[in-house]
Formats: sequence, C-alpha cells, structure tokens
Amino acid sequence: MDNLRSIYYIQVFETFVIIAIKRSLSSIIREVLYSRCTMTEVKISVRNLIEFVLRHGDISSKSAASSPARLEEGTRAHVAHQKMRLDEDGSYIKEYYLKHTREIDGCLFTVDGRADGLIHDKYIEEIKSTYVPLEDIEDGSLMHWAQVMFYGFMYLEDKQGEAIELKLTYCNLDDNGHKTFDRSCTIEELRSFVEDVITGYMRFIRERLRWQELRDVSLKALEFPFERYREGQRELAVAVYGTIKEGRKLFAQAPTGTGKTVSTLFPSLKALGEGYLDRIFYLTSKGTGKTVAEETVEVLKTKGTRIRTLTLTGKEKACLNETVECEPEKCPFAKGHLDRINSCLLEMLQNEETFTREKLEEYAIKHMVCPFEMSLDMSLFSDLIICDYNYVFDPRVYLRRFFMDIREKYMFLVDEAHNLVDRSREMYSSTILKSEVMEAKKAAKGKSKKLEKSINDMNKIFIAERKELEIIGGRRTSDAVPEELLQHAEKFITAFEGFQKDHPEEFEEKEKILDLFFKAHNFVAAGAMFREGYIAYTESDPRDVRFRIFCMDPGEILVEIFKRARASVIFSATLTPMKYYMDVLGGEEGDYRMALKSPFPKENLQVFLDRRIDTRFSARENSFESIADNIHAMAMMKKGNYMAFFPSYKYMNNVYEVFCEKYGTKIDTFLQTPSMEDAEREIVMASFRSSREKSYTAFMVLGGVFAEGIDLKGEALIGASVVGVGYPQVSFERDLIRDYFEKEGLGYEYAYIYPGMNRVLQAGGRVIRTEEDKGTILLMDLRYSWNSFKSLLPEHWLPLSEWKRQDLL
Repeated sequence: MDNLRSIYYIQVFETFVIIAIKRSLSSIIREVLYSRCTMTEVKISVRNLIEFVLRHGDISSKSAASSPARLEEGTRAHVAHQKMRLDEDGSYIKEYYLKHTREIDGCLFTVDGRADGLIHDKYIEEIKSTYVPLEDIEDGSLMHWAQVMFYGFMYLEDKQGEAIELKLTYCNLDDNGHKTFDRSCTIEELRSFVEDVITGYMRFIRERLRWQELRDVSLKALEFPFERYREGQRELAVAVYGTIKEGRKLFAQAPTGTGKTVSTLFPSLKALGEGYLDRIFYLTSKGTGKTVAEETVEVLKTKGTRIRTLTLTGKEKACLNETVECEPEKCPFAKGHLDRINSCLLEMLQNEETFTREKLEEYAIKHMVCPFEMSLDMSLFSDLIICDYNYVFDPRVYLRRFFMDIREKYMFLVDEAHNLVDRSREMYSSTILKSEVMEAKKAAKGKSKKLEKSINDMNKIFIAERKELEIIGGRRTSDAVPEELLQHAEKFITAFEGFQKDHPEEFEEKEKILDLFFKAHNFVAAGAMFREGYIAYTESDPRDVRFRIFCMDPGEILVEIFKRARASVIFSATLTPMKYYMDVLGGEEGDYRMALKSPFPKENLQVFLDRRIDTRFSARENSFESIADNIHAMAMMKKGNYMAFFPSYKYMNNVYEVFCEKYGTKIDTFLQTPSMEDAEREIVMASFRSSREKSYTAFMVLGGVFAEGIDLKGEALIGASVVGVGYPQVSFERDLIRDYFEKEGLGYEYAYIYPGMNRVLQAGGRVIRTEEDKGTILLMDLRYSWNSFKSLLPEHWLPLSEWKRQDLL
C-alpha cells in the first residue's frame, strides 16, 4: 500500500513550483530562464514543498492512508480547537490564506497554503490531530514545525514584520486533549530556514527547467514518424489535437490496424510541446497495451523526440523481494528509503529519459530504495505516464499526488476503452463477508477492548442479517446503503488506526485484522459514492453472509473523474453502439464522437456465417459435433494458424473433446486453461510463430487474454472462428444491470447483447493486423442472421457469406 508519507509526497513537480525568496538565482538558472520565450510560472504548496525536501527515515505498510473516518475525525478536532481559540479571542482567524509570489529573472515563483489559525501581529498556529498520547510528544515534529515556519515567513514578508510567535498544537483524537508548543522567530531566522529548504529543492527545479527546454524544442519540431498516414490516422490525429485545444472529450472508434496509439500520442505530444498540456496519462487495461505504447514512444524517439516516459508497474511485480513485506525490519529497501530517495531521483533524472521497470530496478538496487515507491516519485517528473486504469479511476489506489490538488493540465488517453465498463463497475463496488469479520475477531481477541468491540458490533449486523434472510429467502436488495454497517465499519477503521499507533509491533494473524481494515476502508468509500445507478444487496448461504454495494452504472462517477483532465480521448476498435459506451463511460452532451472505417482492403478479409448452428443454452449439446466439423474444415482450407473462440470454458472443453476424437491426429491444437501465468502466455504466443507441417488451431475463450490486445501479423494467424454471440454469463448482477437499464427499454442490450458482441468483434479483430494480411472469420450462430445482431457488425465484415462446409470437404 502507499504509505502515509508517500500519499502526501509533493504533487510537485506536477506543477513545478518554488517559493521565491532569494533575490537572485544561479547563473545556470538565469541562462535557462532567459532562453524561454514566455515567462515560466512555477508553483507549489507549502506542505508539498516541505514533505518533499525534508522527508527522512523508513517506509512502512503500517503507515496507511488515512480513512475517510480518520480524516473526518481530524477535521472535527481542527474545527473544535479553532472554535476554542475564537472563544478565547474574537480576533482569531482560521484557515488564513498565504501566498508569496515574486518575479525572478523573468520567472514567476509562487508558494501558497493556509495557516490553520492566527491573530494578526501576535501568532500563527498549525494544528495536527494524533492518536499519540500527548505526554509522549516532547517538542513536535520537524515536518510540522517546518510548515508553520514557512507560514511565519510568508506572513512577515507580506506584513513587513520583524518577528512572530509560532504555535504548533496537537489534538488527541482519543481524549480530545490538546498540547501546544511555542516558538518566537525573527524574519532573519525564518528566511535562513526557508533558504536551506529552497536550496535542496533548487536542484530539482534546475533539472526540470533544463529538461523542459530540451523537450519543448524537440516536440515543436516533431513530425509524424511514418512516411504516410494510414486511412483514418490523420483524421483521428486532427480530432485528438482539436479536442485538446478545446478542452473536451472525444469518443473514437478506430478499427484494428488504424494505428490508434500513434494517432493519439502524436497529437498529444505536439500539444504538450505547445503548452496546451502539462502531462499525459496513457491508460490501459492489459500489459499488452502498455507494451504497444512503449514501442510507439520508442519510434517517436528515433525521430528526435525528447520525452520522459514512465511505465508504472504494480507493487507485487515491482518488488525486489520474494514476498511483499514493506517493513524496515524485513526489507532493506524500505529501511532508510526516504533518506536516500532524493539523490536517487536526481541521478536518474540526469541520466535517463525512459523510466522502465528494468531501469527503475537498476537504480533502486544501486541506491537501496524501494522501486515501487521510487516509480511513484518518478511520476512527478514524467511527461508521459503509461499505466493501468486504476491509477486514475480507482478511488482506492489512484495517484493522489496528481488529483487531490490539481494544478496542471492533464490529458487522459484511455486505450481499449470498452474494458473500462466492467473495470469501473468493480472499482466502485465493494463487498464485506461475515467470514472476514470472524477471522479478524479471532485475531483481535485480548488485544484491545475498543478494537474487539468495534469488530463485535460489525459481526452482530451480519448475524441479524442472516436471521432476516432465513425468513425472506437467501437474498435481498435495497436502493439505500447499509447505513448501520457503514457506521460500524467506520468505527472499526478508527479503532484499528488508534490500535496501530499504540501497538505497531507484529503478532500472529495481525494480517487478518489488516485485511478487514482494507475491506472496511473500501466498503466505506463505495458507500460514500452511492447514488443513482447503485444498489445494495445481501445474500446468505450455509457458509457465509455478504453485504455488497454494487455499481450498475459508473457513468456519473466517470464524468467527475474526466473533469480532472483538460481533455480526454476514449478510444477502442470496438465502441459499438456508440450511445451505449457514451452512456456508461461518462459521455456528456457536447462530447465529440467519431467512427472510422477499416484502413485495410475489404477483400483481404472473408467473413462467413453458419446460421444452421444454434448455440443458445437449450440447444448447445446438439451443436458440439457441427462446431468441431466447422473448425476442422476451416483449418483444412489452407495450412496455417487458427483460433476458435467460445463463450465459456465448459462449452469449449465439450467441443474440444469431440474435436480431438474425430480430428486429433490431423491438426495441432492448444486448449486454453483459466488463470494462466505470464510466462505460459508468452509460450502460447510463440507457438503461433513456430513452423509446422500441418495446421494449428488454438481453442480460446471470448473475452480472455488471447481474445484481444494481441498482435499476430502476417501468417502468424490467418483465421478465427467464433462460437455464439459472446454473452456474459447469466448472473444475478447482470440481471440487476438489465433491470436498471430497462427503464430506457434497453436492459437486455446493455447487460448482455452489447457486451457480448464487443467480445465477438475483439476476437475477430485478431485476424487482420496489417495492410498485407489476409484472413478468414467464421461466425457460428443463427442470431447473426437477425437484424438486431447483424447491425452491430463492422461494415467491412458485411455482407456475410454463407458457410458451406460440404463444399470444402
């Protein structure tokens, strides 16, 4: 997890900032600044500046991000203390805004922040909430003193004062007590302290300005990296650039082979160099998407582009240890990480432009720092961040350093956006099980009365719900959040945070309590988002009881998230029908939309339909042999590599068994299995590039890792058959989605038909990847002859040719 200090590391360099106190800058900075055509404006908050320059010590998973309940308690403590001060003296002013701006050698430097309270010409106060017993706090934290010292300096500079009293007050959240430390400081003392901090920060400012100058010169000279545009590429690139200039959203369907990645990155980089953007986020749902983006950036760099690019990797994959244990006593990279990280960052910035997983590991090992935490810090210096959707869209792990206090112009490029529908539903939903509560209850026994009580109170709700469900049936739904459980979840979160402060030591099964802490944290967050498009339900079986907050329609939440960016492009080869995707992915009136035609010759792709096969559930058992015969006939048309896609593993395995009995010796085969590791997937991909004496057919599932995002060009893949119309498995939650959208008369379409057909189109898109490729698609289902399904097929697939297997045998 991001530790507390990591969460608050300066969002800096997001907007590049500095407080200008020095009367002059070094000759190096002056030279850089004078070379720029326009005034450079750099800004930073007091807190971010302090927490970047003065951070020190270890990183630890025990320092978790504060929960909404903890933040609310802290806010209440601040408000209560401010009210007490106001009662003491009516001239007390709370949340006093301070800003210091100065032009230095053609640059505008700004530092700002809000002092918790002050009385003019008397004192300035910083208030901190804590669980630490007040008697254990001797003189306050250096980081906390640094903040109020900065405020003191800014205040005296503004008022032309000579000295000020500084107050640092701690409010205990357990007993509501408070303790205040006082210091009197002169303007000279405060200026000296500020100068030292700025000196430490200037190294990064200097590096940032040097880099921006090189980057912008290269981007202004950037030209499209290929000799010519494919059909649709120029149109898409122009639309992306226009979207950025106007600060809008664009939904773009660009068929496979259009070259979507370069057509979106190229205009975005041009806009970055011209000052319309400060940072680009290229967001993907799969590792293959990251790879394509990285490869495209390398192509651009061969043409002279200077761009700092970071690929973010999840903590589990980035960790240099066999197991992820972010504790200084267990991980040498965690111990002292904060003491060494800034020098590591600076060295990497001075020597590298592409921050890959391998490069991050190299520098992390050299400087003995955590590569994952290092990558988060490097994001602050990166022009282009290639990462998973969750770093922007998931409220649990999104990059707070960028989005809590937005000071930059961001660009969101959302690749393979059809995947964001189900991903966002899951991000904004949450579940708690009775079994998880019971595990934590056992682990907490005898540790803390307050902690035990909070878990017991949660458990009582599950017990009562089980009794209710036994009377009315095993499941019930509600249009309202489970308020009582949310309240007790918040109390448990607060109790655990207090317990963790007092008892940081490890003990057997503490992880069980920590697991419930995160579950409760997510549940409370989902409850806070509850609105139209949400539903809550509970269900019980002999083994467990679960409370579920389920997001059926993420559109409204995504609207708000997209507002964090200046502009966004939501693109995929398959956004059909466009209205559906705009509805569920945060489309608004006024958003742009476009649908490009396939750039490849239509005659290169043959699409057949066998309408005699009925794959509907009631008729499936009668279809196994006919499907096996079709797959065999297709593979015998021409020796080569083929894929056969199925709507489920069970259906696939049934047909595969029949196929092997009849044709096993005539054709080489592969059968996909669930939960394949990355290494296994690479072996499968390599199998399509192996030379063979006979045809090869891989049996795959629709919507799986081989059904989209893979690139098998030329003879690596020459045909694909698709069984059925790709419906997601019928489930309670799918039916909830159906019922919700039925108010618009499109319930079945939104829950089953459109998601299913997207899988079909993605699978078929594996066949033709370049202008030279030729291939065949075989659709097997009578429903493709119905207008409601045929209308969802791409124009370049139509008209469908009738499949006549007997003519091939």
